[in-house]
Amino acid sequence: MEIYKNKMKQFQKRFRESLENEDFKVLYQPKVDIRTNEIIGAEALSRWLTDGKLVLPAEFIPILEQNTDICALDFYMLNRACMDIRRRLDEGKNAVRISVNFSRKHLLDMTLLERILKTIDDNNVPHKYIEIELTETTTDVQFPDLKRIVAGLNEAGINTAVDD
Repeated sequence: MEIYKNKMKQFQKRFRESLENEDFKVLYQPKVDIRTNEIIGAEALSRWLTDGKLVLPAEFIPILEQNTDICALDFYMLNRACMDIRRRLDEGKNAVRISVNFSRKHLLDMTLLERILKTIDDNNVPHKYIEIELTETTTDVQFPDLKRIVAGLNEAGINTAVDD
């Protein structure tokens, strides 16, 4: 048990350092309209480059979800996606809606809606370019919490999806 605790502490320290060093990369998986072959959106996927190695989400997401570290990664991803959208718009390029995954661990945060809006607005990104996808990762969330966040995001013009 003590070995496990030490390993977790090391992992958490490396995670925080990697966030600060921007070792997490955003890859975009396109969403394509099969009738027209047009890219109509994309999903932001997180990849961790550490010590010259690629760490896949299946290896780090379950560990991050054991506490609130996943929340820090989700906001990092949202911010990076917003920065990329803003850059495309500033360069006069076409932008599409980007879907960013958020763990349901966030739903216990009563300031979540405000924090999401602030991140998007601080990057000067029109809300229509963001979709928040709440992932099915925890079961300790009550339906009213989910409904409150989804309704608030939709009211602000941000699309939502619930990955069930």
